[in-house]
Amino acid sequence: MPVSSTKYENLCESIFDLDKNIRFAGIIDKMGKLVAGGMRKGIESLEPKEERRKLYLEYALRTAMRHDFDSTFGRVIYTLTERERVKLASFPLGEQLVLVSIDKKGFHDKIIRKVLDLVSAD
Repeated sequence: MPVSSTKYENLCESIFDLDKNIRFAGIIDKMGKLVAGGMRKGIESLEPKEERRKLYLEYALRTAMRHDFDSTFGRVIYTLTERERVKLASFPLGEQLVLVSIDKKGFHDKIIRKVLDLVSAD
């Protein structure tokens, strides 16, 4: 059963409300399409617009590939990638993926715990 885009938009807004260091909150489908959310108002994306779809597709592919190991290790709860300029966390949400970018100075462990609380409540 598909979830309404309003519910996804509300989830993204709730994620932004968790911490001012969250730069981006979005819902990505299994084909790498952004279906809700985006950059926090007033913050510019680090990647050019042409690269965003590629980034989303990469996360969708990684998520799909990780399912191959669910029977061995259990399902993925979240993933975190720390880069020189930003931290990126992803959270499976049914057939979708919640993607969150966090400013380098943000405390990702606290943010991840709060996002997990939101995502598991859905």
